[in-house]
Amino acid sequence: MRIKPALSLLALLLAGGSPCLAQQETGPAAHNAVFFELLGNGGVYSFNYERMLTESLGLRVGVAAWNSPILWDGGGRPDRYATVPVTLSYLLGRGERKLELGGGVTFGQGTLDRSSDQRRDFSFRSVTAIVGYRSQPKGRGYLFRVGATPFYSFDDGEEAYPDPGLTFSAGVSFGYRL
Repeated sequence: MRIKPALSLLALLLAGGSPCLAQQETGPAAHNAVFFELLGNGGVYSFNYERMLTESLGLRVGVAAWNSPILWDGGGRPDRYATVPVTLSYLLGRGERKLELGGGVTFGQGTLDRSSDQRRDFSFRSVTAIVGYRSQPKGRGYLFRVGATPFYSFDDGEEAYPDPGLTFSAGVSFGYRL
C-alpha cells in the first residue's frame, strides 16, 4: 500500500511543477535615439534624432548652425553655416559594441560675409560617410559613437562645404536611446 501514496506524490510533482529558465531581461528594444555630435557629419556640431528601421539599420537627421570666424577666419565679419545631415547606417556586431557603416548627404546653407559689399548666400550638398564604433545597450540607455566621417563636395571655391573634393574628418557623439 505504500506504492499508491508514492505514485500520487510523483504525479502531483510532475503535474504541478514548472520548469525554471534563467534569462536576463533586457527590456523593450529602443527604436529612437537623440544625440549630440561634435564634429562629424553635421559640421562643427549637430543635434540629431535617429530612428532604427530594423535592429541593425538606422536613419538619422540632424541640425546645426554656427558662425565661423572664431574657428577659421581669425576675426572679421562672420561666415555663417546651417547644416542638416541625413544618413543611413548599418550596425554590425552583437551586444553593446558595434561597427557602424553608413553614408548620406549633408544639406546646408551658407553666408559668406567678408565685408558689407561682399555678402553672398549659397546652398550646398556634400556626400558624407560613416565608419566608426558604436556602444549602446539593447534597450534604453546611453549612446556613444566615434568614427571617421569624410565629406565629398562637388562644388568649387568658397561655396564648397567643407572644402572642394574629399575632406577627411572625424566625430564623436553622446546621447540617449529612447
